[in-house]
Amino acid sequence: MSNPLDHIRIVLVEPKEPGNIGAVARAMKNTGLSHLYLVNPPDHTSGEARAMAHGSGDILYGATVVSSLSEALADVSLAVGTSHRKRREFDIVHPPQTVTDKLLSLPENHKGAIVFGREENGLTNNEIQLCQLISRIPSAVRYPSLNLSQATLIYGYELFRATHSEIPYKPSEVDLATHRELESMYDHIQTALDKLGFVSRHRPQTFIRSIRRIFSRIDMEHRDVATIHRVFRQVDRFIARHGLDPIPPPDKKTE
Repeated sequence: MSNPLDHIRIVLVEPKEPGNIGAVARAMKNTGLSHLYLVNPPDHTSGEARAMAHGSGDILYGATVVSSLSEALADVSLAVGTSHRKRREFDIVHPPQTVTDKLLSLPENHKGAIVFGREENGLTNNEIQLCQLISRIPSAVRYPSLNLSQATLIYGYELFRATHSEIPYKPSEVDLATHRELESMYDHIQTALDKLGFVSRHRPQTFIRSIRRIFSRIDMEHRDVATIHRVFRQVDRFIARHGLDPIPPPDKKTE
């Protein structure tokens, strides 16, 4: 069996400081993680980044640079979004230990990711909703102040410790859907509801998050996603057969 940590990536969304990227690479190296994804980073090979990486240049120079979080998660089956503050719309939050259990129980050849946001304000709600799980590191103070490398080290240590436990993790045998497949499903649901003229008493963006929340509570397999598509293809056929005029979707505002 391959090393389970080889299937887990760290994703940094728009980090501001090159030194922080280098420090994250160093934390990853010390905990056995090796796959770093960077969303719209500054020059991650600068002198400051190299100095902070110290001994982990292979991770730093081997980082995958992408232009969006969706691109970083496209082939991922389980994405964990991290947040140090409470969010009303995302109130189910897991500690690092629970996240570790979930990630290490992924089926073989399925990928997992831990996503960290910007140094100043973290991940947006729109980015958080792209993740199946939300996680927060417990702290002795109300407003914790952990930098990216410290947070990475905590999650990395939990993963490293768990892989060296006397009781090994047994990979699940389910065939989980990827992020790309889930997003296609959500887009199909949203489009069909827009065509039907479905209007929620809540903000449209909040309602689709409620749908995501429902599905994120279960391990969605390929066949589950296919089933949902089949249901909404029937909705599409009904709309086409009865000549309903498509209703343009509401403007999607970023948060």
